[in-house]
Amino acid sequence: MRAIRSTSVAALVTLAALSAPATARAQVGHLPEKSPYEDVKIGQTLTVMGGWLAVQRDLADVAPASSWVTGLRYDIGVGGPASLFARYMVSPSERRVLVPANPLTTRVLATPGATTHVLDGGLDMALTGRKTWHHFMPSINVGAGIVSDFAKADTGAYKFGTKFSFNYGFSMRYLPRRGPQLRIDATNNFWKYQYPDRYFVKASDTTSILTDTRKREAWRGNWGLSAGVIFPIFR
Repeated sequence: MRAIRSTSVAALVTLAALSAPATARAQVGHLPEKSPYEDVKIGQTLTVMGGWLAVQRDLADVAPASSWVTGLRYDIGVGGPASLFARYMVSPSERRVLVPANPLTTRVLATPGATTHVLDGGLDMALTGRKTWHHFMPSINVGAGIVSDFAKADTGAYKFGTKFSFNYGFSMRYLPRRGPQLRIDATNNFWKYQYPDRYFVKASDTTSILTDTRKREAWRGNWGLSAGVIFPIFR
């Protein structure tokens, strides 16, 4: 009988020791079914988006102006909270064509249409790791690429051309268990403007498009805000 009692007591002690950590875990933080965090798989996605590209005015005011933008973004998880992305955006707009030799009153020749193409890629880091918080996943990203209007030099010898660009931005994804997945992106794109020598030559009214020859080149940041629908692919 004593051996049976000793065995029973030992079993109860062991059971209590094993259950104590589980009880403690249940008391601290959130129960799994009530936790605001939810594990997600960062796989491959394609986002169809649209929004607005706010182009900062360049020194001569001849670059494509602010306009709506549309595009695609591809993301692929590469481990942990990190993803790589590739993005293509297109923004149909218009720009001013200037004739440097004309007086100020007749310097603007036309305002033709101009389409800005932005192709870039980079790294995206989820701030909540491989989890969502109330189905939201915020992230930060950095990248580089090219921007171009694929146009030739105009009458005044100015050409937007194809430029190197780099960017940083913030994203917010909404990833419900069911229903559409959504994404909002805010990205600051930087690229450089360059101006021809004609822009610094004075016209007959003693004015010129630009006056400071030290400012033949200028970097500008251009914020883009877009929203779109996420489509998981290759699950």
